[in-house]
This record gives sequence, structure tokens and C-alpha cells, in this order.
Amino acid sequence: MSTPGLEAYLDRPLTPAAPEVTAAVSGPAIAVADALPLRELDRLLDPAPLAVENGWCALPDGVGYVAVRTPMPLVTGAMADWWFDWHPREALRYRVWHPAAHRDNRLEPPAVPGAKAHWNAVHHPVEDLGTGVVHARIVFRPPSAMGFTTDALDDARVATLVCGMAGDDDRRAQHTPMVHAFLREGDGVVLRSRFWLGAALRPSPPGVLGAAAGAVLNRPAIRRRMLPPEVPRALAMHCAEEFSNLAALLPELHARYA
Repeated sequence: MSTPGLEAYLDRPLTPAAPEVTAAVSGPAIAVADALPLRELDRLLDPAPLAVENGWCALPDGVGYVAVRTPMPLVTGAMADWWFDWHPREALRYRVWHPAAHRDNRLEPPAVPGAKAHWNAVHHPVEDLGTGVVHARIVFRPPSAMGFTTDALDDARVATLVCGMAGDDDRRAQHTPMVHAFLREGDGVVLRSRFWLGAALRPSPPGVLGAAAGAVLNRPAIRRRMLPPEVPRALAMHCAEEFSNLAALLPELHARYA
């Protein structure tokens, strides 16, 4: 049974990203030197501006890099944590996030609950970024399992962190570390989203054989073959659209359904 009253949100116009964000992510690739290395995740916790906050590029190792910054002035960390546990429980909830692109979603709850409800949960979103329908698989992890030096739960600058490994259900493969860092700003948050497309290629679910296969797959030539060149730009635009829309919707949805 659908969540009462939720259908009406499908008819609302998408709240657009700021013009400067749209211009940046739809424009040419940024300089490779301005991409944040995956090994420096802790820099996302510092509110000081990074070299580039909005843009995309292809790195020399074949990884596709995406960066998007989204102000969310009425959103709190508690709202974001609630959203990532609430929305995958019903396809309609996922669709209202971005009605033009989102098709379906399914949740595998974590076998063992963590400090955050979404930690170790698996989402199975179906979406189209404009490059074809993708049946994705996202395993959400504690920040320290992704490469942060802490889980940042006690960092006064951080409202919450949502991060994990994205993959593809059809190909049964994991491929992309992703991070959404919600930093406190005024009465709300500003969101830093980062993706390293293809940086963690391996079969899914992982295991001993998966680790061995990952050592073979994580090569520039294989990444370039598996990652169409239009995907980083398309993902950057989609990320800007969906989180700008969520910034407008989430306070209302949280007040009504939490």
C-alpha cells in the first residue's frame, strides 16, 4: 500500500540546482589536478572550499570523478539519516525524489544494526541518468570502513555522513566509492557529494574470489572499457538535480512522515 498523500509529490516541478552549479557540471571537464584523491576523504569534513566543488573529469587511471556541492538550508543531519532509511522501503518514495529519473528501489536491511540505520543496508535503485536504465546496488558503510579516519559522529562540523559502494545488479559487480558529506551551515547543511566511478571494480557480493578478480579488473584499460565517457557528466548533473530537489522536499516529507 502506498504512503498516503505521496502521489501528489510526483506532479511537483523539480526544484532546479543553482545556475552556477548547472553551468559547472554541464560544462567541460575540470583539471585532473583539482580532483580530490580517494585517499584524502577526510578533507571533505573541512568546510573550507576545495579546489573544485562542482565538476567532473576522467582521471589518468580510468576512474571517472564527480563533485557536486548542494546547499540544503532547512535540512538537518537527522533528516538526512531518516531519508536514507525511509525512502528505499517503497518505490514511490524513491520516485518522488526525482520523478523523471527514478523508477524503483528495494531495501535489504542490515543483518546487524549499526549506529546509523542505513549502515550496512543494501539499496537496489533503478534509475536512468539519461544514459540508459541502470539496476544499481549500493552497500552503505560506516565512514571508517570507506577510508575516513573516524566515523565523524562527534565532529561538530559534520551533521552526518552517508557513504558506500555502488555497483550494478545486472552485472553483479561493485565499482564505485561514493560519499555524501552533510556539513553544518547556519540552520541547515551544505552537502558535498563525491564519486570515484570505477575505482573499486570487483564481483558482488565480495569474497576471496572477488578480491582476486578485483586485482585483475582494477586496471585503466578495463575501467575505460566499462565506463562510457558520457557517464561522469551525466551523473554530476543528476546528482545536482536530485539533491537540489531533496533540499526542497525533505523538510516537508520529514515533518509529515517521520
